[in-house]
Amino acid sequence: MVRKTKNRFYCIAVIIAIFTSFVPLAPLGGGLFLPGQTAEVQAATRGEKNALSKAKMYLKIMAFSKKGLVKQLKFDGFSDKEAKYGASKCGANWKKQAAKKAKEYLQIMPFSKQELIRQLKFDGFTDAEAKYGAKKAGY
Repeated sequence: MVRKTKNRFYCIAVIIAIFTSFVPLAPLGGGLFLPGQTAEVQAATRGEKNALSKAKMYLKIMAFSKKGLVKQLKFDGFSDKEAKYGASKCGANWKKQAAKKAKEYLQIMPFSKQELIRQLKFDGFTDAEAKYGAKKAGY
């Protein structure tokens, strides 16, 4: 029981640290906008904005394919439209994400080049992204 409580507080502390790292710049329509936020993001629904924020948080922690990120956001309760918005607007370079994911896999266990490409494709990366990821990981 104590262990669960410590983990819960740790998760809450991490979330607070991430959210407080954003610096509000100026009010716009009664609200605040964040650095790099476009007018398009300002026009997005609350759900879309939250999906975008969560997508960026996930990408700071680990690599995702666009398809995998949409799937994760939907699992978190975002609608299909919100999840796709978050993944599309997060600014990720999906080839670089594939390379990062390939390196993550190789740190855990050895893979042949074909096995690594197959795993990346299973994770939702396109064929081109998976091949790029394997190449950047040393194959």
